[in-house]
Amino acid sequence: MLNFVLIANPETRRVELFQQALARFDLPAAELIPYEELLEGRCSLSQWDAPIWYRFDAPERSFAVDRALIAAGTEVQDTGQHQRIGAIEAYRLPPDKGRILYPRQWYLGWRRRLQEWAGQMRGTALNHPEDIITMFDKVQCQRILAHHQIPIPHSLIGHAPILSYDDLRDRMDQQNCQRVFVKLAHGSSASGVVAYERRSHAERVTTTVERVIEQGELRFYNSRKIRQYSDSHEIADIMNFLLKESAQVEAWMPKARLEGREFDARVVVIGGKARQVVLRVGNSPMTNLHLGNDRRDVSALPRLLTPDIWQTMLQTCERAAACFPHSFYCGIDLLVAPNLHDHYILELNAFGDLLQGITWQGQDTYTTEITTLLEQQKILIQI
Repeated sequence: MLNFVLIANPETRRVELFQQALARFDLPAAELIPYEELLEGRCSLSQWDAPIWYRFDAPERSFAVDRALIAAGTEVQDTGQHQRIGAIEAYRLPPDKGRILYPRQWYLGWRRRLQEWAGQMRGTALNHPEDIITMFDKVQCQRILAHHQIPIPHSLIGHAPILSYDDLRDRMDQQNCQRVFVKLAHGSSASGVVAYERRSHAERVTTTVERVIEQGELRFYNSRKIRQYSDSHEIADIMNFLLKESAQVEAWMPKARLEGREFDARVVVIGGKARQVVLRVGNSPMTNLHLGNDRRDVSALPRLLTPDIWQTMLQTCERAAACFPHSFYCGIDLLVAPNLHDHYILELNAFGDLLQGITWQGQDTYTTEITTLLEQQKILIQI
């Protein structure tokens, strides 16, 4: 019998889908622990004894949780140049929908609390907090993939961070790179992502970031409307903000095309095997589905992409997931090059298993996770 403790924000769709998957196997519903209660110290993960499975889900769609994590980040020493706020002030932050608030400090708080919760666990985590911490840091995650010889876009960071717009331009010149992606290191769902290109004296960014000046204050928001900026002062504002909060900077790689538009793939690896896949056909350099892009299943792959090559690409995803051996599942963003042969891993997402309407052997991701876990448990019992 599998028994789960689910740490999540109750208002998210993920909770409902995971509970439905358990019910399909007549397993007991997961005991739901809201992040807010855990952060407030109203419960502890040590109150359960093994055998128990812990599932941490995305701490999304709760401003109260965001404030608590930002507040927790004040306790962490960090040498970065990011914006800082005191714990009391963090708890007093007013809701401001879409605003990008203290992302580095949020991550430091998230990391600290995950490490604390890892020390409380007496069972097994589907995705261990230490793996979640690393996958939530795009810079560190890409370094790990590179160390394991996983194909990734060329990183401009090297051993020295890029901390400003001027530094970025210098690094691009040094490495003869005219197009880059700048990605907020601790963002998700395309938060703080910029596609930046320079040609001669002209420059342009395409981004989900909205730059706003209100009452003399410069603010930045996540937007589902893709924006373009060509004014150097506006671009400098955006870049200086993102880079000081810690950002991954990598070569902007061309993608293969489908139906006349560029596409990439989200591949979910469960139990070490690539399972559900969705193709994301882009209307902009950002292919995230919530930005209005189109989805296709694998049957829509270009006919010139042979089954053998596609299998090789899926094996690369499995190798990337294997770099995090204490994670049972993850979502992987896979870039297919225009030659339909070369490919690169763009990102790993510890919570990347939410693919509604996409199945593998007739199962959604959550059902596949339970099926695979039951099969693995059965094998262990037989041994």
